[in-house]
Amino acid sequence: MAPRTTEQFGKIRLEKMVLIMETSLELFAENGYHATSISQIAKKAGISKGLIYNYFDSKKELLDALITHGFDSIFQNFDLKEDGILTKEEFIHFIKQNFNLLRDNLQHWKLFYSLLLQPQVADSFAKDYEERGAPMFQMLFKFIESQGSKDPEGDLMAISAMLEGAFLYCVVAPDIFPMEIMEDKIINACFKIING
Repeated sequence: MAPRTTEQFGKIRLEKMVLIMETSLELFAENGYHATSISQIAKKAGISKGLIYNYFDSKKELLDALITHGFDSIFQNFDLKEDGILTKEEFIHFIKQNFNLLRDNLQHWKLFYSLLLQPQVADSFAKDYEERGAPMFQMLFKFIESQGSKDPEGDLMAISAMLEGAFLYCVVAPDIFPMEIMEDKIINACFKIING
């Protein structure tokens, strides 16, 4: 049997990392972050505790990786041209792509929101979220202003809260808030707020 290539090792490493992160997300969401141990994660994932520490130095680092991955998944659909200027088309694309993210893996996002809403977790990620989200919020503010808003700061708060709320409600109550209806309603509501 030939030795594994660097590409094969990379693929195995990625698969293990995904397994650890998905298992952690599930246990953190179901049992609570503080009540879940690295040993429980290892047991559920069917791997050794030592293997987890090959990827993550601590449970906190694992939590940070989960949150970073979640927000990176959301933010990657923002400012597609990477020019620091959000266009109307990019804004609409951002909303549509994030509804697609929810549709494609509803269970993952249920667990993710469940994790974020735990008081201890919310406290630890709030500052990081503010820092990581600042450039996005700044671009969104400029976009809202460029669309003729009379109150860009107020509209930014309203639109941000509406988007977060819409994504959350579509995840936790998809029968009451069906994504295929909510998507267009949210896009239209954003522009009603801006043009208000």
